[in-house]
Amino acid sequence: MEEYIGFGITILALTSLVLLFKKIFKRNNSSLGNGDEIILDSDMVHYGPFSGNPGRQHFRKFVFLFSISSSFLAADIDIQTMDNWGISSFGNELLYLEKHSENVQSTLFIAMERPFCICANPLLTAPVGNSSYNPGDKIEATMIVDQLKPKKIHFYVDTIFENGNYLLKPVNYPPLRYAEIIRVKFATNVELEDMLFNTRGMSNAMKQSERICFSNYILDESKMDETKV
Repeated sequence: MEEYIGFGITILALTSLVLLFKKIFKRNNSSLGNGDEIILDSDMVHYGPFSGNPGRQHFRKFVFLFSISSSFLAADIDIQTMDNWGISSFGNELLYLEKHSENVQSTLFIAMERPFCICANPLLTAPVGNSSYNPGDKIEATMIVDQLKPKKIHFYVDTIFENGNYLLKPVNYPPLRYAEIIRVKFATNVELEDMLFNTRGMSNAMKQSERICFSNYILDESKMDETKV
């Protein structure tokens, strides 16, 4: 009888120890889970559109360097697609699609930013020529996409670069994702040259850049390594 009692006490003690360790382990896992959630929230705040992250701070500098020469920009991602679209990185949060004009020294830029990886904010560079606009000035133009009806738009002069180029931000432009030919014709009183862009393959370039953007690839590994040192 005493053997059964001792055996029962031993089983009870072991069961209590197992339940105690299980409770402690569960508590530790719970605290780790909360820590992960805090890290995730911190990342979302850092990458959000109002975070003031380095990508947005250096946006104009990027376009300026690219408008002079792509060789000035040290990017870990520097791809030329079969449709002659450029895909480049700037920092670890920004990708840019780039297409040069067929007839003038102008470039179309489209931004893609982590974490949402949506193509947005098209911008154009244009030679100043004989014009004399200032930042903030409004320029009237017409945009023709493929064979669709011309649409009246306007550009705001965002920046004037030292190399003699404007950075123009279009407003109220037509859908561009599947465009193959984009023509920009300025009003007769505007002393800027009309532009012609062969944008075939734009949607494919967007998809390719989206896959890169959503991947875990470090877009600017060299800069990240310098930060760690």
